[in-house]
Amino acid sequence: MTVPIDYKQASADFDRFMLDLREALDLQTTHQAWGVLLGVFDAFRRRLSAEEVLAFAKALPPLLRAVFVQDWNPTQAKPPFDDRAALDAEVMAYHRDHQLAEPGCIATTAVTVWQHVDVQRLAAALARLPEGARDFWQVEA
Repeated sequence: MTVPIDYKQASADFDRFMLDLREALDLQTTHQAWGVLLGVFDAFRRRLSAEEVLAFAKALPPLLRAVFVQDWNPTQAKPPFDDRAALDAEVMAYHRDHQLAEPGCIATTAVTVWQHVDVQRLAAALARLPEGARDFWQVEA
């Protein structure tokens, strides 16, 4: 059995994603973009059940999947989905001393994620999640 291509080129794909995210967020380094990505993923993941987290994670490329579940605490209380401004504020507060997220960071991250995933696969995963989860990743057409 051969190694799936998603795994063979995972590092290069992730590097491209991080460069695109850095550019989209208008940041200087991928380290800064990394902090925003962690905040966005945490704000989203905290609002899902364990089954929902795993369904979403399965739709991501391998290294984004790993980032999405890292430091996950499935026993943490699930707050409801809030409006985008409140969720952006939550991301901006994530690791506040090292965070360069700005208003609109979730939307910008969502656009970049959609550019680097199998769109049909992610859309199918989101269709099984609550409305707030789908809205979180909604991008303007």
